[in-house]
Amino acid sequence: MEERTLRSARLDRPRGIPVHRALTRPVLLAGADRELALANGVVVAALLFGIGLSWYTAGVSAALLVVGHWGLVLLAKHDPDLRRVYVRHVSLGAYYPAAPRERRRAPVVHPSVTVSE
Repeated sequence: MEERTLRSARLDRPRGIPVHRALTRPVLLAGADRELALANGVVVAALLFGIGLSWYTAGVSAALLVVGHWGLVLLAKHDPDLRRVYVRHVSLGAYYPAAPRERRRAPVVHPSVTVSE
């Protein structure tokens, strides 16, 4: 009898599974999306070493690195998965056109203020 009540007490509770926080957090590099931050660094390195080392290219590269990374950090603060959402949006654009359906139900309009007659 006692064993049965313990078993039913265990079944009444919802089952909980602990998930480590690292599995749900986005992968960021210095606050920006990792892939975009690395691409920004590669573009800066290509600019710096591809054109040639001079004070002009070093200044432009540093400005591009700072401003580019700052912009990427702002985007990551807005939505850490912005890059993945954009890629999905572009790849599934043919399936979900940005146009209304031709035949749809009329929206149900509920009055916010009751009208007494």
